[in-house]
Amino acid sequence: MVAKRLLAVWAHPDDEAFGPVGSMRLAHDQGWETAILTATRGEAGQGHLVHLKAGQTLGDVREAEVRAAGQVLGVKQVYVWRYSDGGLQKVPPEELAERVLDVLRQWQPAVVLTFGPDGITAHPDHVAVHVATQRAFMKLRDEPGADRPERLYYATVRPGRQIEHPMGEAPPPLPPTTVVDVQQYETVKRQALACHASQQAEWEPLLADTDWLTTDRFFRAFPPFGPDEPLETTILHE
Repeated sequence: MVAKRLLAVWAHPDDEAFGPVGSMRLAHDQGWETAILTATRGEAGQGHLVHLKAGQTLGDVREAEVRAAGQVLGVKQVYVWRYSDGGLQKVPPEELAERVLDVLRQWQPAVVLTFGPDGITAHPDHVAVHVATQRAFMKLRDEPGADRPERLYYATVRPGRQIEHPMGEAPPPLPPTTVVDVQQYETVKRQALACHASQQAEWEPLLADTDWLTTDRFFRAFPPFGPDEPLETTILHE
């Protein structure tokens, strides 16, 4: 039996650890093959805890961190692109979408995860990744005879949660259509975050948020979620 595949598309190293870690590891534990794509190496992130070696950059460190987090999550493939951190909205949207499309064709996922139009924090890089992934997903869905992905999910947050320091202009987060109890993977989430030691100042304050550690929330963008459908409890449909 061929394993189903899942692809998560993000903007920066550590987006995967801030995101739906439990569902990623659950997919692996249920026999799915999983992959992470990060469009940048995160070279504009926090770096005050990092002691760089001669010739080493923060991007080098953060790429190593996302690959280490991938091992914690049981990820089979990590794609790391070298677009400028903070500059994704300057990249032609068609270019980003075509590159995501290339990965979709190569990886052939049944399920694709990415940001919603809010980008969680309204980070322009996150929003650019949302646009590119949504376009690539729908383009592949429209291609005759293609190995088409089945479902597209956007990571979202619990209703009413306030983003304290939004990084740009974006719509509010979409309401969850899918709420996944991942209590059993709280330790895994902590381990994945710990891989990103260079960004500890960003994630450490969030460790007191038990809900964030134990619940993954998504908006199902495709197939469209019906108004009378009950909330889903998984993204891993057989």
